[in-house]
Amino acid sequence: MDDAPAARPTDHTSYKCPQCGAAQTLAPGSEALACAHCGHLVAIDAPVKPIHEHDFEEARRRVRRGPATDLVQGAREVQCKQCGARAITAQHAARCQFCDEPLVVEIEAEPDTVLPDAVLPFHLDQAAATERFSRWMRSRWFAPGDMQRRAHKQGMDGVYVPYWTYDSDTTTRYTGARGEHYYVTEYYTDSKGQRQTRRVRKTRWYPASGTVEVRFDDVLVPASKGMPRTRLDQLEPWHLEDCRPFDGAYLAGFVAERYSLDLEEGFVEAEKIMERGITQAVRRDIGGDEQRIHRMDVRHRGVTFKHLLLPVWVSAFRYDEKVYRVVVNARTGEVAGDRPWSAWKIAAAVIAAIALVVGIILLVRHLQQPAPPPAPPPERPPVEQVAPAVDQSTRAPAGAPPSADPALTATAARCPGPPGAPGRAG
Repeated sequence: MDDAPAARPTDHTSYKCPQCGAAQTLAPGSEALACAHCGHLVAIDAPVKPIHEHDFEEARRRVRRGPATDLVQGAREVQCKQCGARAITAQHAARCQFCDEPLVVEIEAEPDTVLPDAVLPFHLDQAAATERFSRWMRSRWFAPGDMQRRAHKQGMDGVYVPYWTYDSDTTTRYTGARGEHYYVTEYYTDSKGQRQTRRVRKTRWYPASGTVEVRFDDVLVPASKGMPRTRLDQLEPWHLEDCRPFDGAYLAGFVAERYSLDLEEGFVEAEKIMERGITQAVRRDIGGDEQRIHRMDVRHRGVTFKHLLLPVWVSAFRYDEKVYRVVVNARTGEVAGDRPWSAWKIAAAVIAAIALVVGIILLVRHLQQPAPPPAPPPERPPVEQVAPAVDQSTRAPAGAPPSADPALTATAARCPGPPGAPGRAG
């Protein structure tokens, strides 16, 4: 690729392939244009000039200006009648990339547009961005089941989003107060009427004043009207050290949004961002346990700025007549966006949660019930007494008393009595 010829437009409409003459587009992740027909790559001959930062006070006189259509050969400026976003494109604009509205019309380019100083080229191609988009969609549990199908039907568009960056050396004089904590012992009577003690924290305040100096570098401010500010903030950080001096070849095959927030309005937003950093520096300078800031007098000097184009993949789709946008950082793959909510899924989740809570309550109550007393052992049935069988040979002779035991009688008959006792004749 190092020996490939530099990319240069061969006519007023597009960048042509030197081998087959077909249109070329930027190959994401490379510094080259790729031919969709034969696959030939042409290296982008990026300018060796540095990326300039312009003096803010002299911007109206010295900044490079011109019509936005000068950004890329064969480009024209179009505007969406629905959301008002303005974009520069060399392609056929059938719909708005930001709100999916088909009413896009060509407008006359303004001659005093601030032209970009640098561009951050696309790194992720459409397939990689779509994969991250699909993964993000699958993680939205309460989104409608057909949302992903509708979103994919619209596809994703590669867009360069306009940004301003500002540098400033600030000097701030402040007045305020420093709070230092101390503790005292207090006595009180509790609910049982007993006297108790406790340690209570209090604060002593002392006047404070001083001066802090804070330097800001590349304070980033989105200048887009087509993208919500909150979504763009979620795509940060951007690795601005990888920016390239602007060359229209980087825009081949993509759409570049024209800035809607002008230079002065952008600096107002930058001042708000800087103020947060200055406030933290003032609090550190005051010290103590707590700080109060009564007044800050901020002075800016050496303010400079740049106009950048940063790469984003955008999916804008309609669901129930409402527009939703999902954006992917084309450098890091970070995803941000909004989505519809499925009432059925939410209702099912609520019902399941209620059933789970009820089940847990019933289980706890069951476990807290006292165990029943042990059952008594079963009674054994009575055993029937059976008289032993009597041997017929030992039966008493006829005429014997009925109450005599036959066994004893038989024993007595066998044993002779003592001498002199009457015995039975043999």
